Amino acid sequence: MRQSRAPSSLALVLCGVFFAPSTAAGQETVRRVSLAEALEAFAGNSLALKIARSEAAGLTGMARQSRAYFNPELSFERDDLSHNDEKAWEETFKFHQQVEWPGRTTARARAATHTIRAGAARLRADSIELAFEVREAYVRAWFAEEAESIVRRTASVIQSVVEDAEVRLEAGDISAFEARRLRLARVEAEQELAEAMLRTRAARRNLAVLIEPETGVREIGPSEGMNGVPPMITSEAAIAALDGRPDVEAAASELDAARAGVDVARTYWVPSPSLGFGYRHHDDGFGGASIGLDVPLPLFDRGTGTREEAAASSSAAAYRLELRRKLALNDVLAASDRYASNRARLEAAAQGLRDDGEALLASATAAYAEHEMTLLELLDAAGAFQGARLSALSLAAEAWVSYYDLLRATGSAPENER
Repeated sequence: MRQSRAPSSLALVLCGVFFAPSTAAGQETVRRVSLAEALEAFAGNSLALKIARSEAAGLTGMARQSRAYFNPELSFERDDLSHNDEKAWEETFKFHQQVEWPGRTTARARAATHTIRAGAARLRADSIELAFEVREAYVRAWFAEEAESIVRRTASVIQSVVEDAEVRLEAGDISAFEARRLRLARVEAEQELAEAMLRTRAARRNLAVLIEPETGVREIGPSEGMNGVPPMITSEAAIAALDGRPDVEAAASELDAARAGVDVARTYWVPSPSLGFGYRHHDDGFGGASIGLDVPLPLFDRGTGTREEAAASSSAAAYRLELRRKLALNDVLAASDRYASNRARLEAAAQGLRDDGEALLASATAAYAEHEMTLLELLDAAGAFQGARLSALSLAAEAWVSYYDLLRATGSAPENER
Protein backbone atom coordinates (compact mmCIF):
# COMPACT_ATOMS: atom_id res chain seq x y z
CA MET A 1 0.00 0.00 0.00
CA ARG A 2 1.20 3.51 -0.73
CA GLN A 3 2.08 5.92 2.04
CA SER A 4 -0.10 8.97 2.63
CA ARG A 5 1.12 12.48 3.33
CA ALA A 6 -1.29 12.67 6.23
CA PRO A 7 1.12 11.48 8.95
CA SER A 8 3.30 14.58 8.74
CA SER A 9 0.37 16.93 9.27
CA LEU A 10 -1.07 14.70 11.96
CA ALA A 11 2.25 14.71 13.83
CA LEU A 12 2.11 18.49 14.01
CA VAL A 13 -1.40 18.28 15.41
CA LEU A 14 -0.31 15.70 18.00
CA CYS A 15 2.61 17.83 19.14
CA GLY A 16 0.31 20.81 19.53
CA VAL A 17 -2.17 18.78 21.54
CA PHE A 18 0.35 17.21 23.89
CA PHE A 19 2.61 20.13 24.58
CA ALA A 20 0.04 22.93 24.75
CA PRO A 21 -0.81 24.28 28.23
CA SER A 22 -3.31 22.01 29.95
CA THR A 23 -6.79 23.45 30.47
CA ALA A 24 -9.92 21.80 31.77
CA ALA A 25 -13.26 22.69 30.29
CA GLY A 26 -15.55 24.80 32.43
CA GLN A 27 -12.89 25.82 34.95
CA GLU A 28 -13.62 29.49 34.37
CA THR A 29 -16.71 29.07 36.60
CA VAL A 30 -14.73 27.44 39.41
CA ARG A 31 -13.62 29.53 42.36
CA ARG A 32 -9.93 29.11 43.09
CA VAL A 33 -8.36 29.06 46.56
CA SER A 34 -4.95 28.27 47.97
CA LEU A 35 -4.54 25.65 50.66
CA ALA A 36 -4.01 28.34 53.29
CA GLU A 37 -7.19 30.10 52.12
CA ALA A 38 -9.08 26.80 52.19
CA LEU A 39 -8.03 26.19 55.79
CA GLU A 40 -8.98 29.74 56.76
CA ALA A 41 -12.42 29.33 55.18
CA PHE A 42 -12.79 25.97 56.90
CA ALA A 43 -12.04 27.54 60.30
CA GLY A 44 -14.84 30.07 59.84
CA ASN A 45 -17.46 28.13 57.88
CA SER A 46 -17.15 24.39 58.54
CA LEU A 47 -20.39 22.94 59.92
CA ALA A 48 -18.55 19.97 61.40
CA LEU A 49 -16.18 22.32 63.21
CA LYS A 50 -19.10 24.40 64.46
CA ILE A 51 -20.68 21.23 65.84
CA ALA A 52 -17.43 20.35 67.61
CA ARG A 53 -17.22 23.87 69.06
CA SER A 54 -20.81 23.73 70.28
CA GLU A 55 -20.25 20.37 71.94
CA ALA A 56 -17.09 21.66 73.61
CA ALA A 57 -18.96 24.76 74.80
CA GLY A 58 -21.73 22.55 76.19
CA LEU A 59 -19.19 20.42 78.07
CA THR A 60 -17.55 23.57 79.44
CA GLY A 61 -20.88 24.93 80.63
CA MET A 62 -21.77 21.64 82.31
CA ALA A 63 -18.39 21.54 84.05
CA ARG A 64 -18.71 25.12 85.28
CA GLN A 65 -22.19 24.40 86.57
CA SER A 66 -20.92 21.36 88.47
CA ARG A 67 -18.62 23.55 90.57
CA ALA A 68 -21.26 26.18 91.38
CA TYR A 69 -21.95 26.69 95.07
CA PHE A 70 -25.42 26.19 96.52
CA ASN A 71 -27.84 29.11 96.28
CA PRO A 72 -29.34 30.43 99.53
CA GLU A 73 -33.09 30.26 100.12
CA LEU A 74 -35.22 33.13 101.39
CA SER A 75 -38.76 32.48 102.64
CA PHE A 76 -41.62 34.33 104.30
CA GLU A 77 -44.50 32.84 106.31
CA ARG A 78 -47.57 34.43 107.90
CA ASP A 79 -49.84 32.46 110.17
CA ASP A 80 -53.32 33.86 110.99
CA LEU A 81 -54.81 32.37 114.16
CA SER A 82 -58.18 32.88 115.89
CA HIS A 83 -59.89 31.71 119.05
CA ASN A 84 -63.25 32.85 120.45
CA ASP A 85 -63.40 35.79 118.08
CA GLU A 86 -59.90 36.74 119.04
CA LYS A 87 -57.50 37.00 116.11
CA ALA A 88 -53.77 36.68 116.14
CA TRP A 89 -51.03 36.46 113.56
CA GLU A 90 -47.38 35.60 113.34
CA GLU A 91 -44.87 36.42 110.58
CA THR A 92 -41.61 34.57 110.03
CA PHE A 93 -38.71 35.59 107.78
CA LYS A 94 -36.18 32.81 107.09
CA PHE A 95 -32.79 32.61 105.36
CA HIS A 96 -31.57 29.07 104.63
CA GLN A 97 -28.10 28.08 103.35
CA GLN A 98 -26.65 24.64 102.73
CA VAL A 99 -23.01 24.50 103.79
CA GLU A 100 -20.41 22.34 101.99
CA TRP A 101 -17.17 21.20 103.51
CA PRO A 102 -14.17 23.06 101.99
CA GLY A 103 -12.48 19.86 100.81
CA ARG A 104 -15.48 18.88 98.72
CA THR A 105 -15.75 22.35 97.19
CA THR A 106 -12.07 22.33 96.23
CA ALA A 107 -12.31 18.84 94.72
CA ARG A 108 -15.40 19.79 92.69
CA ALA A 109 -13.64 22.88 91.34
CA ARG A 110 -10.56 20.83 90.44
CA ALA A 111 -12.66 18.23 88.62
CA ALA A 112 -14.44 20.96 86.66
CA THR A 113 -11.13 22.58 85.68
CA HIS A 114 -9.76 19.30 84.32
CA THR A 115 -13.02 18.58 82.51
CA ILE A 116 -12.85 21.98 80.79
CA ARG A 117 -9.25 21.30 79.76
CA ALA A 118 -10.24 17.93 78.37
CA GLY A 119 -13.04 19.54 76.34
CA ALA A 120 -10.66 22.12 74.90
CA ALA A 121 -8.19 19.39 73.97
CA ARG A 122 -10.96 17.35 72.33
CA LEU A 123 -11.92 20.38 70.28
CA ARG A 124 -8.32 20.77 69.11
CA ALA A 125 -8.22 17.09 68.22
CA ASP A 126 -11.43 17.41 66.21
CA SER A 127 -10.06 20.52 64.49
CA ILE A 128 -6.90 18.69 63.46
CA GLU A 129 -8.85 15.71 62.14
CA LEU A 130 -11.17 17.97 60.15
CA ALA A 131 -8.26 20.06 58.88
CA PHE A 132 -6.67 16.88 57.52
CA GLU A 133 -9.89 16.18 55.63
CA VAL A 134 -9.60 19.64 54.06
CA ARG A 135 -5.97 19.08 53.16
CA GLU A 136 -6.75 15.68 51.66
CA ALA A 137 -9.75 17.05 49.75
CA TYR A 138 -7.55 19.83 48.38
CA VAL A 139 -4.96 17.33 47.14
CA ARG A 140 -7.67 15.06 45.69
CA ALA A 141 -9.22 17.99 43.83
CA TRP A 142 -5.81 18.92 42.41
CA PHE A 143 -5.21 15.29 41.43
CA ALA A 144 -8.63 15.00 39.77
CA GLU A 145 -8.10 18.18 37.73
CA GLU A 146 -4.62 17.16 36.62
CA ALA A 147 -5.78 13.63 35.79
CA GLU A 148 -8.68 15.02 33.76
CA SER A 149 -6.24 17.24 31.87
CA ILE A 150 -4.04 14.25 31.01
CA VAL A 151 -7.02 12.13 29.95
CA ARG A 152 -8.39 15.02 27.89
CA ARG A 153 -5.09 15.42 26.07
CA THR A 154 -4.92 11.71 25.33
CA ALA A 155 -8.53 11.71 24.10
CA SER A 156 -7.70 14.62 21.78
CA VAL A 157 -4.80 12.67 20.32
CA ILE A 158 -6.94 9.59 19.80
CA GLN A 159 -9.61 11.72 18.15
CA SER A 160 -7.01 13.16 15.78
CA VAL A 161 -5.65 9.69 15.04
CA VAL A 162 -9.16 8.37 14.29
CA GLU A 163 -9.91 11.27 11.95
CA ASP A 164 -6.66 10.63 10.10
CA ALA A 165 -7.46 6.91 10.00
CA GLU A 166 -10.80 7.56 8.28
CA VAL A 167 -8.97 9.53 5.60
CA ARG A 168 -6.36 6.85 5.18
CA LEU A 169 -9.01 4.12 5.10
CA GLU A 170 -10.66 5.79 2.14
CA ALA A 171 -7.24 6.10 0.51
CA GLY A 172 -6.54 2.43 1.11
CA ASP A 173 -3.51 3.07 3.34
CA ILE A 174 -4.83 1.11 6.34
CA SER A 175 -7.04 -1.92 6.81
CA ALA A 176 -10.63 -1.92 8.04
CA PHE A 177 -9.43 -3.79 11.14
CA GLU A 178 -7.12 -0.92 12.11
CA ALA A 179 -9.91 1.62 11.55
CA ARG A 180 -12.34 -0.33 13.74
CA ARG A 181 -9.72 -0.70 16.45
CA LEU A 182 -9.15 3.03 16.47
CA ARG A 183 -12.88 3.75 16.57
CA LEU A 184 -13.19 1.54 19.67
CA ALA A 185 -10.26 3.37 21.23
CA ARG A 186 -11.98 6.69 20.62
CA VAL A 187 -15.18 5.50 22.34
CA GLU A 188 -13.17 4.23 25.29
CA ALA A 189 -11.27 7.52 25.52
CA GLU A 190 -14.50 9.51 25.46
CA GLN A 191 -15.97 7.36 28.24
CA GLU A 192 -12.80 7.69 30.30
CA LEU A 193 -12.85 11.45 29.83
CA ALA A 194 -16.49 11.65 30.90
CA GLU A 195 -15.68 9.69 34.08
CA ALA A 196 -12.67 11.91 34.76
CA MET A 197 -14.83 15.02 34.43
CA LEU A 198 -17.35 13.60 36.91
CA ARG A 199 -14.59 12.78 39.38
CA THR A 200 -13.21 16.29 39.07
CA ARG A 201 -16.57 17.94 39.71
CA ALA A 202 -17.22 15.63 42.67
CA ALA A 203 -13.79 16.41 44.16
CA ARG A 204 -14.33 20.18 43.85
CA ARG A 205 -17.79 19.95 45.37
CA ASN A 206 -16.41 17.89 48.24
CA LEU A 207 -13.85 20.60 48.90
CA ALA A 208 -16.59 23.25 48.77
CA VAL A 209 -18.75 21.37 51.29
CA LEU A 210 -15.84 21.17 53.72
CA ILE A 211 -14.78 24.82 53.60
CA GLU A 212 -17.89 26.74 52.49
CA PRO A 213 -21.03 24.61 52.89
CA GLU A 214 -23.30 27.60 52.18
CA THR A 215 -22.13 27.65 48.55
CA GLY A 216 -24.51 24.81 47.76
CA VAL A 217 -23.63 23.20 44.42
CA ARG A 218 -20.81 25.61 43.69
CA GLU A 219 -17.42 24.11 42.92
CA ILE A 220 -14.17 25.23 44.55
CA GLY A 221 -10.83 24.17 43.10
CA PRO A 222 -7.17 24.54 44.06
CA SER A 223 -5.26 27.57 42.84
CA GLU A 224 -1.85 26.03 43.41
CA GLY A 225 -0.29 22.72 42.51
CA MET A 226 1.30 20.20 44.83
CA ASN A 227 4.74 20.66 43.36
CA GLY A 228 8.01 19.23 44.54
CA VAL A 229 8.59 16.78 47.36
CA PRO A 230 6.99 17.24 50.80
CA PRO A 231 9.34 18.11 53.70
CA MET A 232 11.16 15.32 55.45
CA ILE A 233 9.82 14.21 58.84
CA THR A 234 11.77 11.43 60.52
CA SER A 235 10.16 8.75 62.66
CA GLU A 236 12.08 10.04 65.66
CA ALA A 237 10.69 13.55 65.22
CA ALA A 238 7.17 12.17 64.75
CA ILE A 239 7.37 10.06 67.91
CA ALA A 240 8.79 12.99 69.87
CA ALA A 241 5.65 14.97 69.03
CA LEU A 242 3.41 12.22 70.40
CA ASP A 243 2.78 13.87 73.79
CA GLY A 244 1.54 16.97 71.98
CA ARG A 245 -1.39 15.13 70.48
CA PRO A 246 -4.59 16.74 71.78
CA ASP A 247 -6.42 13.43 72.15
CA VAL A 248 -3.68 12.16 74.48
CA GLU A 249 -3.82 15.46 76.38
CA ALA A 250 -7.60 15.14 76.61
CA ALA A 251 -7.34 11.60 77.99
CA ALA A 252 -4.83 12.81 80.60
CA SER A 253 -7.14 15.65 81.65
CA GLU A 254 -10.06 13.25 81.87
CA LEU A 255 -7.99 11.06 84.18
CA ASP A 256 -7.21 14.09 86.38
CA ALA A 257 -10.91 14.95 86.46
CA ALA A 258 -11.81 11.37 87.40
CA ARG A 259 -9.29 11.42 90.25
CA ALA A 260 -10.74 14.68 91.50
CA GLY A 261 -14.14 13.00 91.32
CA VAL A 262 -12.82 10.30 93.65
CA ASP A 263 -11.83 13.00 96.13
CA VAL A 264 -15.34 14.44 95.90
CA ALA A 265 -16.93 11.05 96.47
CA ARG A 266 -14.78 10.40 99.55
CA THR A 267 -16.32 13.40 101.31
CA TYR A 268 -19.86 12.08 100.98
CA TRP A 269 -19.61 10.02 104.17
CA VAL A 270 -19.69 13.34 106.04
CA PRO A 271 -23.11 14.92 105.41
CA SER A 272 -23.38 18.59 104.52
CA PRO A 273 -25.22 20.64 107.18
CA SER A 274 -27.70 23.43 106.52
CA LEU A 275 -27.87 26.67 108.45
CA GLY A 276 -31.05 28.68 108.93
CA PHE A 277 -31.46 32.25 110.16
CA GLY A 278 -34.81 33.92 110.70
CA TYR A 279 -36.89 36.53 112.48
CA ARG A 280 -40.33 36.07 114.01
CA HIS A 281 -42.80 38.86 114.60
CA HIS A 282 -46.04 38.36 116.64
CA ASP A 283 -49.18 40.55 116.70
CA ASP A 284 -48.74 41.25 120.37
CA GLY A 285 -45.44 42.91 119.67
CA PHE A 286 -43.20 40.05 120.66
CA GLY A 287 -40.51 39.12 118.14
CA GLY A 288 -36.95 37.95 117.83
CA ALA A 289 -34.28 36.18 115.84
CA SER A 290 -34.15 32.43 115.30
CA ILE A 291 -31.34 30.14 114.24
CA GLY A 292 -31.43 26.54 113.10
CA LEU A 293 -29.03 23.77 112.13
CA ASP A 294 -29.98 20.74 110.05
CA VAL A 295 -27.54 17.81 109.89
CA PRO A 296 -28.53 14.72 107.85
CA LEU A 297 -27.83 11.48 109.67
CA PRO A 298 -25.90 8.97 107.51
CA LEU A 299 -27.80 5.96 108.76
CA PHE A 300 -28.81 4.42 105.43
CA ASP A 301 -26.97 6.27 102.65
CA ARG A 302 -23.27 6.67 103.36
CA GLY A 303 -22.22 7.26 99.74
CA THR A 304 -20.63 3.82 99.36
CA GLY A 305 -21.95 3.33 95.85
CA THR A 306 -20.86 6.83 94.82
CA ARG A 307 -17.31 6.13 96.00
CA GLU A 308 -17.24 2.82 94.16
CA GLU A 309 -18.52 4.47 91.00
CA ALA A 310 -15.91 7.22 91.22
CA ALA A 311 -13.10 4.72 91.80
CA ALA A 312 -14.23 2.64 88.81
CA SER A 313 -14.43 5.76 86.63
CA SER A 314 -10.92 6.74 87.67
CA SER A 315 -9.59 3.28 86.89
CA ALA A 316 -11.29 3.29 83.48
CA ALA A 317 -9.86 6.74 82.73
CA ALA A 318 -6.36 5.48 83.52
CA TYR A 319 -6.81 2.53 81.18
CA ARG A 320 -8.20 4.82 78.48
CA LEU A 321 -5.15 7.07 78.75
CA GLU A 322 -2.81 4.10 78.45
CA LEU A 323 -4.78 2.73 75.47
CA ARG A 324 -4.90 6.15 73.82
CA ARG A 325 -1.13 6.47 74.09
CA LYS A 326 -0.56 3.06 72.54
CA LEU A 327 -3.04 3.73 69.73
CA ALA A 328 -1.48 7.14 69.14
CA LEU A 329 1.98 5.58 68.92
CA ASN A 330 0.75 3.01 66.41
CA ASP A 331 -0.97 5.76 64.45
CA VAL A 332 2.21 7.85 64.31
CA LEU A 333 4.38 4.88 63.33
CA ALA A 334 1.97 3.77 60.60
CA ALA A 335 1.62 7.29 59.22
CA SER A 336 5.39 7.78 59.34
CA ASP A 337 6.09 4.50 57.52
CA ARG A 338 3.47 5.26 54.89
CA TYR A 339 4.83 8.74 54.33
CA ALA A 340 8.45 7.57 54.13
CA SER A 341 7.48 4.93 51.56
CA ASN A 342 5.36 7.29 49.45
CA ARG A 343 7.97 10.05 49.61
CA ALA A 344 10.76 7.65 48.58
CA ARG A 345 8.71 6.36 45.64
CA LEU A 346 7.93 9.91 44.58
CA GLU A 347 11.60 10.85 44.61
CA ALA A 348 12.69 7.64 42.90
CA ALA A 349 10.12 7.20 40.15
CA ALA A 350 7.89 10.22 39.51
CA GLN A 351 10.29 12.35 37.54
CA GLY A 352 11.43 9.36 35.51
CA LEU A 353 7.86 8.47 34.66
CA ARG A 354 7.15 12.03 33.52
CA ASP A 355 10.34 12.26 31.46
CA ASP A 356 9.98 8.79 29.93
CA GLY A 357 6.34 9.44 29.07
CA GLU A 358 7.18 12.70 27.30
CA ALA A 359 10.17 11.15 25.54
CA LEU A 360 8.11 8.17 24.43
CA LEU A 361 5.42 10.37 22.95
CA ALA A 362 7.96 12.66 21.28
CA SER A 363 9.77 9.75 19.65
CA ALA A 364 6.48 8.16 18.60
CA THR A 365 5.20 11.30 16.92
CA ALA A 366 8.57 11.80 15.21
CA ALA A 367 8.61 8.20 14.00
CA TYR A 368 5.05 8.48 12.73
CA ALA A 369 5.95 11.66 10.85
CA GLU A 370 8.75 9.73 9.14
CA HIS A 371 6.36 6.86 8.22
CA GLU A 372 8.21 4.53 10.61
CA MET A 373 5.26 3.87 12.93
CA THR A 374 1.70 2.77 12.30
CA LEU A 375 -1.41 4.40 13.71
CA LEU A 376 -1.94 1.53 16.14
CA GLU A 377 1.61 1.88 17.42
CA LEU A 378 1.04 5.59 17.91
CA LEU A 379 -2.15 4.75 19.76
CA ASP A 380 -0.19 2.43 22.08
CA ALA A 381 2.37 5.17 22.64
CA ALA A 382 -0.40 7.61 23.60
CA GLY A 383 -1.77 5.08 26.08
CA ALA A 384 1.68 4.51 27.56
CA PHE A 385 2.15 8.26 27.85
CA GLN A 386 -1.13 8.63 29.74
CA GLY A 387 -0.33 5.73 32.05
CA ALA A 388 3.10 7.11 32.88
CA ARG A 389 1.81 10.62 33.56
CA LEU A 390 -1.09 9.38 35.68
CA SER A 391 1.26 7.14 37.67
CA ALA A 392 3.59 10.06 38.36
CA LEU A 393 0.63 12.21 39.34
CA SER A 394 -0.67 9.51 41.67
CA LEU A 395 2.73 9.22 43.36
CA ALA A 396 2.76 12.95 44.02
CA ALA A 397 -0.82 13.00 45.35
CA GLU A 398 -0.28 10.04 47.67
CA ALA A 399 2.97 11.51 48.99
CA TRP A 400 1.28 14.82 49.87
CA VAL A 401 -1.76 13.10 51.40
CA SER A 402 0.47 10.87 53.54
CA TYR A 403 2.49 13.95 54.55
CA TYR A 404 -0.64 15.71 55.77
CA ASP A 405 -1.76 12.48 57.43
CA LEU A 406 1.52 12.41 59.35
CA LEU A 407 0.94 16.02 60.42
CA ARG A 408 -2.46 14.91 61.71
CA ALA A 409 -0.96 11.96 63.55
CA THR A 410 1.60 14.18 65.25
CA GLY A 411 -1.06 16.70 66.27
CA SER A 412 -0.02 19.53 63.95
CA ALA A 413 -2.51 22.40 64.14
CA PRO A 414 -3.99 23.88 60.93
CA GLU A 415 -2.24 27.20 61.48
CA ASN A 416 1.09 25.42 61.07
CA GLU A 417 0.36 24.98 57.38
CA ARG A 418 3.35 25.39 55.11
